[in-house]
Amino acid sequence: MSDKKIEGLTTLLKYLDNDLLSNEQYEIIGDLNINNDEQQKKIIKAVLVPNFNEFNKITKDSIKTILEECLKGDVSESSIAKVINCISMPFSSEIEDKKTFIRNIYSELFETEH
Repeated sequence: MSDKKIEGLTTLLKYLDNDLLSNEQYEIIGDLNINNDEQQKKIIKAVLVPNFNEFNKITKDSIKTILEECLKGDVSESSIAKVINCISMPFSSEIEDKKTFIRNIYSELFETEH
């Protein structure tokens, strides 16, 4: 994965890092199961969607492109895993199906009414 793609994915996912979560966000997501599809979507809605909505159009378009490339297989699953695994998330287990996680992020950001 190119540095630009890593940066773009990190720009979004960093908001799930323990150090960047507000106390309120932690209270909402801290006990959720990141590997349960519905709970994963709650996590995305509670943390990633509000932060994404603050980005400018250029950043939003860039993140959309990167997520699409991840879903098409233009970005290897090992590269996606490296980015995700560098983020210290508050969940009791790591994300097992990273591609589904990316798909859920894409869906919540670009296919769901907010």
